[in-house]
Amino acid sequence: MSKEKDFFRELMRLLVSSSIYILMWIVALYISYMTLFLCYKVVFSIFIHMSQLGDTTQAGLATVGKMSITLTEEILSVVTIILVLVKSFKILVWYSKHHHIAIKDLVEIAIIALIMEVVFNFWVHSLAINWLFAVFGIGLLIVYAMFPYFRRENHKK
Repeated sequence: MSKEKDFFRELMRLLVSSSIYILMWIVALYISYMTLFLCYKVVFSIFIHMSQLGDTTQAGLATVGKMSITLTEEILSVVTIILVLVKSFKILVWYSKHHHIAIKDLVEIAIIALIMEVVFNFWVHSLAINWLFAVFGIGLLIVYAMFPYFRRENHKK
C-alpha cells in the first residue's frame, strides 16, 4: 500500500477510536447524572409520602395515591433509561476492544428501548405507532428467545 493510504487509514482509526472514547465518557457522565437524579426522586418521594401520612381523609388519600403513581412512573422511567444507557456503554466498550458490535447487544437494547416507549411514553405516540412498537418488541423478544445464538454466553472474541 502507499504511504498516503496507510496515513489516511491510521488517521481514520485514531479519529474513530477517540470519538468512541469521548462518547464513552459522555455516556458514563450521563449515567452518573441519571443515577443521582434517581436517588433524588426516591428521597423526594419518600419525603412526600412521610409528610402526607397524617392526612387520612378521602381526598388526602386520593391525592397521595395519584402522586405516588406519578412518582412511581417517573422512577421506573429513569430506571429504564439507565438500563438503556448502561447497555449502550457496554456496546461502546465492546466496540473499543473488538472493533465490531455483537448483534445480541443491539437486539437487547432494541427490546429495552421499545418496551420503554410503549410503557412509559404511551400517550406521546398515536395508537398505531404504539401497536407497531409493541408488535416489533414482541417479535424481537421471540427472536431473542428462540435462536440459540442469543442464549450463548461466549461469543467470538
